[in-house]
Amino acid sequence: MLKVEKKLAKNIAFRLITYLIFPIFLSTTAAEIVLRVAGYKPWQIENVDVAVEPKGNFFTKDSELGYKHLPGKFKVTLNGNYSFNATHLNNSLRITHPLNTYNQSSTKPEIWIFGCSFTYGWSLNDSETYAWLLQERLPKYEIVNFGVNGYGTLHSFIQFKEALKQGNKPKIVVIAYAGFHDRRNTLLRARSKQMVAWNKLGILLQPDARLNGENNFTYSMTKLEYREWPLMRVSALVNLLEVNYNQFEEELYKSHDVSKAIIEEFNRVAEANNIKLVVAGINAGSAKMLDELSQDGIATVDISVDLQVPGNNNLPHDIHPSAAANRQYAEKLDVFLQELMNREGAKGAKEERGSFGVN
Repeated sequence: MLKVEKKLAKNIAFRLITYLIFPIFLSTTAAEIVLRVAGYKPWQIENVDVAVEPKGNFFTKDSELGYKHLPGKFKVTLNGNYSFNATHLNNSLRITHPLNTYNQSSTKPEIWIFGCSFTYGWSLNDSETYAWLLQERLPKYEIVNFGVNGYGTLHSFIQFKEALKQGNKPKIVVIAYAGFHDRRNTLLRARSKQMVAWNKLGILLQPDARLNGENNFTYSMTKLEYREWPLMRVSALVNLLEVNYNQFEEELYKSHDVSKAIIEEFNRVAEANNIKLVVAGINAGSAKMLDELSQDGIATVDISVDLQVPGNNNLPHDIHPSAAANRQYAEKLDVFLQELMNREGAKGAKEERGSFGVN
């Protein structure tokens, strides 16, 4: 009886290997080969070669935002062969005009610009950023650059509320929005995966938003940490499956809708403080959001440039927008803001004449 049972067990194991495990092995091996030939690769952590002088670091932890810039003057070198200079004020924000021209008693109306590394001007000198160039074009205004590397729209909203608490109110606030901000606002796997190579401050807490009803959102601070799938570093197939799962997760948590809810709340806070909000699309992935917001009556403008065009990015040193691209951002935003201010001025003059019974 025992011999029969052993024989039966061996037979079952043989059939399992022959009809189930072996075909799975063959199919996954074939899929792996096809993906490799097509150019897909296992996951590799990006080699980030960034040297910062003099402090050796560019950021400090922040309880509300996760991190922010350190004040001071910095020389940043990328990959050992490309450098740029960046200057941060005591409030951690990047300068938009020479440091010695800052005047605490200035009464010029302000324009606040919020955004990510595109707005900050990563890989560019201070005077090459579009915020600096816009300041040159609009000397009657004080341009304030709130852009920070890695920030999303939720970061911008938190910055905006905190800045209002300081007592200053801008004339205009600009959100420089990119489609890739959506995953930053919901802090899903895809975003955590991107940040692995850049996390120089240890595990950070980051703001993380979720929809609360159709048009509202809530946010909390969440640990920025990434748990990779087994075999991702050796299998292109596993890595591709993980990438597709991440895309599904972004749709599941409605990251785009979360971003829209944040911007709409941003607009409500701005209106309550008599501030004009403008949403500027800064990449090709912003078109859908601009269209939706425009239909809701929010002022929008597309300032994006084609970053695939040679000269519009800083390759081979860095993938970020070049000085040439920033000149285009500044020109497009300047034209729009000038027209907006003229319209608002004419509207205000008409309302004033109407209040005195003049038509």
